[in-house]
Amino acid sequence: MVDLFDLSADAMLENTEDSQIASAVASHLHALCPWQKRARGSRGHRRPRYFGSVQSRWPNKLRNFRSGLRPILRDYFGLNGEPPVYNKGDFERRLRVPRSVFLRVYNAVKDRPFFAQRINATMRLQAHPLQKVVASFRVNVYGEDPDRTDEYVRLSASTIAKSVRELMRFIVDELGPSYLRSPPPEELLRILTRNAERGKPGCIGSLDCSHWEWRNCLKAFAGVYQNRHGKRSVVMETVCDEDLWIWHSFVGCPGSHNDLNAMHVSPLYLSVTKEEWPPRTFSFTANGTTRTLLFYLVDCKYPRFAYFVSQFPDPTTEVEVTFIRLQEALRRDARRLRRPRRPGAGGVLLDCDARRRVHWRFADG
Repeated sequence: MVDLFDLSADAMLENTEDSQIASAVASHLHALCPWQKRARGSRGHRRPRYFGSVQSRWPNKLRNFRSGLRPILRDYFGLNGEPPVYNKGDFERRLRVPRSVFLRVYNAVKDRPFFAQRINATMRLQAHPLQKVVASFRVNVYGEDPDRTDEYVRLSASTIAKSVRELMRFIVDELGPSYLRSPPPEELLRILTRNAERGKPGCIGSLDCSHWEWRNCLKAFAGVYQNRHGKRSVVMETVCDEDLWIWHSFVGCPGSHNDLNAMHVSPLYLSVTKEEWPPRTFSFTANGTTRTLLFYLVDCKYPRFAYFVSQFPDPTTEVEVTFIRLQEALRRDARRLRRPRRPGAGGVLLDCDARRRVHWRFADG
C-alpha cells in the first residue's frame, strides 16, 4: 500500500529549503493520524440520536388533509360540478388578488420541492399544494399568526410558516426581476405619453413615502425604529404610474427617519446623482424650456430636488391654483395605492398589512 504522506526523493533533492518544509508538513500529518483514529473511534461509541416520538412531547395531530382541501375547493373553485360559494369579487376581497393571478402563482409553485404533494411512509397523501398557497396568502393578507389558519387549511403552524417563507422567496427571486424593475424605453415612452395627455409632460410617476408599522420589532432596535407617534415602523418609498404598477420600492430606512432625510439614502436619489436613471434620451418642453431630466410628482414636504415637482405652498394666482388642482388629480395614483382597491379593479398580489393597505400590484395576464 502506498503511503499518501510519503515524500518524493527527487522533490527533496531539488531544493534544501523545500525539503525542510516538506519534512515538517509530513511529520505534522503523521502526528495527526493517531488523533484522527481516536476521534473516529469515539464517535462510534456515542449514543445515536433518536428520531421519532418522544414521551414528553405532544403527538402529531391527525388533521386529515383532505378535510382542509375540500372547503377551499368548495368555497372558491367549486366542487362536484357546483359553482363556488364565493364569487370572483369575494375571492379578490379576501385574498387581495384576482383568481387568475392566484392561479398563475399557484401553477408556478405547485411543482417546487416544498409545495409538491408527498406520500408518507404509510403510503398516504400529504398536504395538497393548494392548502399551502392559500395559507400563505391568508397570513400575508390578514397579518395573522400561522396557527390561526389551522382550522381552515388543516396544516401545522410550522408548515404554514415555512410556506410563507418559501412563497415570499419565490416571489422575490422569480417575479421581482419581471415586475419590480425600472421600465424599459418602450414602457417609459408610454408613461410619458400618457402623462403628457393628462397635462404633465416629462412626468414618470408619483412618489410617496409611508410608514409601515413593525409589530414584531426587536427590543434592541426599538429606539431606532420608533416614529413620531411612538410606534415602531419602517419607511416604505414607492413609485407608481397610473396603472398602479410599482416599479420602484425601497424599504431600508427606520421609522425615526422622515421624508426629508430618507431621500438622501434612497437608491432613487443615488441613481439620479450618478446619472444612471432616469435616462437623458427623452426630452420635454415646459414654459418654453426644453429639459432632459424627467421628474416625479411629490408633495410639499419633500426636498426641492431638480427631479421633484411639488405644489405651491401658498398659491396666489389663478395659474398656481390651476397647477395645484392638476397636481392633486395626478397625485391620486399614490393615494389609490394606499387604499384597498374595489373587487375586479385590477391585480393586487400582496397586502403587507391589513390596516395600512400597502399593495404590490402585478399585471393580470
